Amino acid sequence: MSEIKVHESSVDEKRYRAVLDEEQILSVLAAVVAAQAGVDLEAKNVSLRTVHISSRVGSLSTTNKYEAVVEIVIDQRQQPQGAAT
Repeated sequence: MSEIKVHESSVDEKRYRAVLDEEQILSVLAAVVAAQAGVDLEAKNVSLRTVHISSRVGSLSTTNKYEAVVEIVIDQRQQPQGAAT
Protein backbone atom coordinates (compact mmCIF):
# COMPACT_ATOMS: atom_id res chain seq x y z
CA MET A 1 0.00 0.00 0.00
CA SER A 2 1.30 3.44 -0.80
CA GLU A 3 1.94 5.87 2.02
CA ILE A 4 -1.00 7.92 3.28
CA LYS A 5 0.12 11.53 3.41
CA VAL A 6 -1.29 13.37 6.41
CA HIS A 7 -1.10 17.15 6.40
CA GLU A 8 -1.15 19.19 9.59
CA SER A 9 -2.10 22.82 10.06
CA SER A 10 -2.31 24.80 13.24
CA VAL A 11 -3.56 28.25 14.20
CA ASP A 12 -5.86 28.18 17.23
CA GLU A 13 -6.63 24.55 16.63
CA LYS A 14 -4.73 21.65 15.12
CA ARG A 15 -6.17 19.81 12.12
CA TYR A 16 -5.12 16.63 10.35
CA ARG A 17 -6.29 15.86 6.83
CA ALA A 18 -5.56 12.96 4.53
CA VAL A 19 -6.91 12.07 1.10
CA LEU A 20 -6.91 8.33 0.47
CA ASP A 21 -6.96 6.82 -2.99
CA GLU A 22 -9.04 3.73 -3.78
CA GLU A 23 -6.24 1.25 -3.02
CA GLN A 24 -5.61 2.85 0.37
CA ILE A 25 -9.31 2.85 1.28
CA LEU A 26 -9.65 -0.83 0.40
CA SER A 27 -6.47 -1.73 2.28
CA VAL A 28 -7.59 0.12 5.41
CA LEU A 29 -10.99 -1.56 5.33
CA ALA A 30 -9.44 -5.01 4.95
CA ALA A 31 -6.99 -4.34 7.80
CA VAL A 32 -9.75 -3.18 10.15
CA VAL A 33 -11.98 -6.19 9.44
CA ALA A 34 -9.04 -8.61 9.77
CA ALA A 35 -8.02 -7.04 13.10
CA GLN A 36 -11.61 -7.24 14.39
CA ALA A 37 -11.80 -10.91 13.36
CA GLY A 38 -8.34 -11.69 14.77
CA VAL A 39 -7.07 -12.79 11.35
CA ASP A 40 -3.56 -12.26 9.99
CA LEU A 41 -3.92 -11.14 6.37
CA GLU A 42 -0.29 -12.15 5.74
CA ALA A 43 -0.86 -15.81 6.67
CA LYS A 44 -0.42 -18.28 3.78
CA ASN A 45 -3.89 -19.78 4.21
CA VAL A 46 -5.65 -16.39 4.30
CA SER A 47 -6.86 -14.55 1.25
CA LEU A 48 -8.77 -11.36 0.74
CA ARG A 49 -11.56 -12.32 -1.61
CA THR A 50 -13.67 -9.17 -1.80
CA VAL A 51 -13.44 -5.55 -0.80
CA HIS A 52 -16.21 -3.57 -2.41
CA ILE A 53 -17.65 -0.12 -1.72
CA SER A 54 -21.05 0.78 -3.10
CA SER A 55 -23.63 3.49 -2.68
CA ARG A 56 -27.35 3.15 -2.38
CA VAL A 57 -29.49 6.04 -3.51
CA GLY A 58 -31.80 7.20 -0.77
CA SER A 59 -35.24 8.64 -1.21
CA LEU A 60 -35.74 12.27 -2.20
CA SER A 61 -35.47 13.39 1.41
CA THR A 62 -32.29 11.42 2.20
CA THR A 63 -28.76 11.39 0.88
CA ASN A 64 -26.86 8.48 -0.64
CA LYS A 65 -25.81 5.78 1.78
CA TYR A 66 -22.51 3.97 1.41
CA GLU A 67 -21.59 0.48 2.45
CA ALA A 68 -18.49 -1.66 2.20
CA VAL A 69 -18.29 -5.44 1.89
CA VAL A 70 -15.07 -7.14 2.98
CA GLU A 71 -14.70 -10.92 2.63
CA ILE A 72 -11.66 -12.67 4.09
CA VAL A 73 -11.23 -16.40 3.48
CA ILE A 74 -9.25 -18.77 5.70
CA ASP A 75 -8.39 -22.08 4.02
CA GLN A 76 -8.76 -24.68 6.78
CA ARG A 77 -7.89 -27.73 4.68
CA GLN A 78 -5.17 -29.91 6.10
CA GLN A 79 -1.78 -28.83 4.76
CA PRO A 80 0.50 -31.58 3.39
CA GLN A 81 3.14 -32.95 5.78
CA GLY A 82 6.38 -31.01 5.56
CA ALA A 83 4.70 -27.95 4.03
CA ALA A 84 6.00 -24.66 5.36
CA THR A 85 3.50 -22.72 7.49
